[in-house]
Amino acid sequence: MRKIFLLGTAFLLTACSTPASSTAAGGEVATLASAAPAATTSAASSAGRPQLRLDTGDDEENRIWAAYNDCLVAKGVKVLAESEGARRIDQSGEPKAAYVACQGKLPLPPPELDEALNPDYAAQWNDNVACLRAHGLKVHVTGPGSWTYDSADVVVPGNESQIQHDCLIETFGNAGTK
Repeated sequence: MRKIFLLGTAFLLTACSTPASSTAAGGEVATLASAAPAATTSAASSAGRPQLRLDTGDDEENRIWAAYNDCLVAKGVKVLAESEGARRIDQSGEPKAAYVACQGKLPLPPPELDEALNPDYAAQWNDNVACLRAHGLKVHVTGPGSWTYDSADVVVPGNESQIQHDCLIETFGNAGTK
């Protein structure tokens, strides 16, 4: 399943060690996000951190996130569950020293998905959601960087993650060229 991350919008990742995919259950918000407590994206804190791209492949992205999560676990962050090779780690932000020590491994989002770097981010996010709707996802914008299903009774298509990926590439792939 394709996973895309968004650090600039507080990296809205959920409680698992790998980025969350969207769900329709209960109308939960599907977001682009990160598993760590919000980190600053100043030049000093981002120096040397891995940079994701819009076209980063799943294997590479999983490897980058695994390195970050391995660091957190090695520094004392609790593993809550493991299944099928995936770990879900404690997202409480404790011990804080672990997150500070591992900040250099926390992936940066693609620059196009960072509100601080892309002045057209909000408009492109709206275009992204319009693209999702055009491909059959019944969703609406809840704010820049997030969307939710129109109702809890949504049938999620099997290719939802591919639709999300394709729409991100379509709407953000031309950042700065609009």
